Amino acid sequence: MAIAIIQDEPFGADVSWTKGGYIGTKAQVKSSATTILTSYDLDNVTIYGGLKNQSLSATAAVPGPSNALAYSITSTADSSLGYVLGAAIEKPEIAMKLFLTYHSKINHDIAVVESSVAPSTLMTSTPESFNLDFQTGIAENTLLFGSVRQVKRTQMALCPAVYKTATSGCLKEFKSNTTSYSLGVGRKFSDSWSGAVTYGKESAGNDKPSVLAPVNGYSKMVFGVTYTGEQAIITLGMQKVNNGDVAIITPVAASMTGNTSIVTAVKIGYKF
Repeated sequence: MAIAIIQDEPFGADVSWTKGGYIGTKAQVKSSATTILTSYDLDNVTIYGGLKNQSLSATAAVPGPSNALAYSITSTADSSLGYVLGAAIEKPEIAMKLFLTYHSKINHDIAVVESSVAPSTLMTSTPESFNLDFQTGIAENTLLFGSVRQVKRTQMALCPAVYKTATSGCLKEFKSNTTSYSLGVGRKFSDSWSGAVTYGKESAGNDKPSVLAPVNGYSKMVFGVTYTGEQAIITLGMQKVNNGDVAIITPVAASMTGNTSIVTAVKIGYKF
């Protein structure tokens, strides 16, 4: 048996328009989750699961004519419980591992204040997801690995009461679910050094373009190098993300095209 504690930020958004017809429009969605997992090994099959405590909050500001504030929303963070279940199959002689992990939908009742009027409750959910991760040896000291992740984004919508009454719409809702893919090759160069390259993609969905979510799908390239010592494992990585284009038609025409992001990361592990 084994136990793991994981701290992460599974969902989020941070949008701030500084030019064009939507200048001054801002939105943030913040989340934080603590997951406690336990696993049980049955020879070459492992089953695992546990509980996830997740907090979620949201803020937004939408200016009107002459940059006067037309709408705003602030909130406190709401915490709710969800769960994680999974299973893994291993075949050590060919370095094969296959993991299937399910993350449950988590419902939130968030206390909000819209445009300085009376407080209300925003009921929303973060979506359930399925992750399939695998690796297998394809040659001596060489691994093929990848993943498939499906997120039921249609289960999530931000529809505060005052905004919905005034516009008959939501700050953000999803009309389609998303599936993302990645495939990579890793190579061990020596007992201490190894490297990997990965390509990933998420196809554009059919959601209505949103001022508060001006990206639709992506593709990415990831490069990493790992040093393995007697006890310490250090990985340096970099990924370039090509963000999917968005064209907004109403109420003011705007487009987001040709945008890229560079992400760098350091991972440090220690074996006891």
